Amino acid sequence: MSLDILVKRNSVRAAGLRAVSRSLSPSLRTVVIACADHRADPAHVLGLEPGEAVVLRNPGGRVTNDVLRSLLVLATVASVDELGSGFDIVVMHHTDCGLSRLASADHAPLIAGYVGVTPEEVADLALADPLAAVRHDVNRLRAVVQPDTTVTGLVYDLESGTVCRT
Repeated sequence: MSLDILVKRNSVRAAGLRAVSRSLSPSLRTVVIACADHRADPAHVLGLEPGEAVVLRNPGGRVTNDVLRSLLVLATVASVDELGSGFDIVVMHHTDCGLSRLASADHAPLIAGYVGVTPEEVADLALADPLAAVRHDVNRLRAVVQPDTTVTGLVYDLESGTVCRT
């Protein structure tokens, strides 16, 4: 059973784990928004260590209304920790994303409800083009974050294993 394997791996990992800061704010002051695809795990792709970044994952790594609400809650928690704003937000999409298979007009109502746009606006999401899609999401975030928050887009290439900035 896979759960037995995972629990055993956790036991091995926990035995060698170094102490992690108990701060509510990650040490890199970074939030990564990424796809839930198992092939594009940002902890592995970006070499993240425990305590370095907050990672939010969803299908397509899209900036949905749920992501915006989550960022608001995280910003409030960070303020409670007296560290405030000034975070970097990284939006990371990837090649061969499963969400690209839903780019046709047949799936517009599903995608519209998921992202929080009208069916007519779904084409603007550029589901089949990761570079354009990440630029769209970066612009959506830049319109709502604090001025001292940096928003950057990355596209992870599944074939080469590398990321490129957009």
